[in-house]
Amino acid sequence: QGLIPEGKLDTYNTPYYEAFSEDVRAEIEREGSFAVDRLEIIVIPWDGCNGGVTQYDRATTARNMGKAIRAVNEAMIRSHFGGGDVEFVDRLFQKFGRIMVDDSKEVEHVSIVVSVIKKQSTV
Repeated sequence: QGLIPEGKLDTYNTPYYEAFSEDVRAEIEREGSFAVDRLEIIVIPWDGCNGGVTQYDRATTARNMGKAIRAVNEAMIRSHFGGGDVEFVDRLFQKFGRIMVDDSKEVEHVSIVVSVIKKQSTV
């Protein structure tokens, strides 16, 4: 659609990995400095941040997800695609928001919350 040169688009990559709770626990145990006191998974609907609104609203959810994704990716996007053009990034995320509204369903945000205890030194 002309916002991004196709050659640059093909070379942009932002790897993303979400660990499973078992992976988090295993890594803490493997490292050895801490013991897992408690590990919980918290699931919150994206719309849960809308002041207690319980009805799913696609546009609001898409807007919230877009803001979160923009917060993480904006600096990398500007760097890769040539800079300081705020209008370019605004247009890009407006388009992204429209795609999200069309494609999103009720989405949940999952967080892994871990409480650890530092192990005592045996030295």
